[in-house]
Amino acid sequence: MPPTARHGHARLRIAQMAAQLMAEHGIRDYAFAKRKAARQLGISDTQTLPSNDEIDEALRSYHALYRPDEHGQVLRAQREQALSVLRAFDRFSPLLTGAVLDGTASDHAHIEIELYADASKEFEQFLINEGASFKVADRNGRHGYLIYSDPADIMVTVLPLGSLHAHGRARADGIKRVNAEQLNRLLEEPGRIENV
Repeated sequence: MPPTARHGHARLRIAQMAAQLMAEHGIRDYAFAKRKAARQLGISDTQTLPSNDEIDEALRSYHALYRPDEHGQVLRAQREQALSVLRAFDRFSPLLTGAVLDGTASDHAHIEIELYADASKEFEQFLINEGASFKVADRNGRHGYLIYSDPADIMVTVLPLGSLHAHGRARADGIKRVNAEQLNRLLEEPGRIENV
């Protein structure tokens, strides 16, 4: 097999193994899943590691192949819970993002929400007043909260209120985000539960 084909085959194998690890064991960290998959496959070339998008595609394939009905039900339940959360946090202009939105979420996935506040303490006080069980968490250098909930926990990233209009619905890094109205339309569309 030529080196280029061998390199591509190794990337695919790592992506598939990383997707399996994420789906079956609840691993959320892409870099950790890639390294663990490469180690398990005996591949030491770090140039061979797949991108996060390649792992997301492998996750979609994994769910479609091994758990099509169950995954659709889990994803619908997570999105319905996310819709309730978006409505509850309405005063903070919340947006759903992450695996629950893009269809790659497993049973272990957090519902990822971005919202806007003058100060993170304003949102924290809101959680206290609501009697929510949570802990403060760092979200890539931004203030965040992990809210314990059932069936899925909710990971909230608090962004400055002044950046609300600058961000729009799609960020410069290409990450998709939807508000409650858009998520409700997605849930109402037949055949759109798997992919956005």
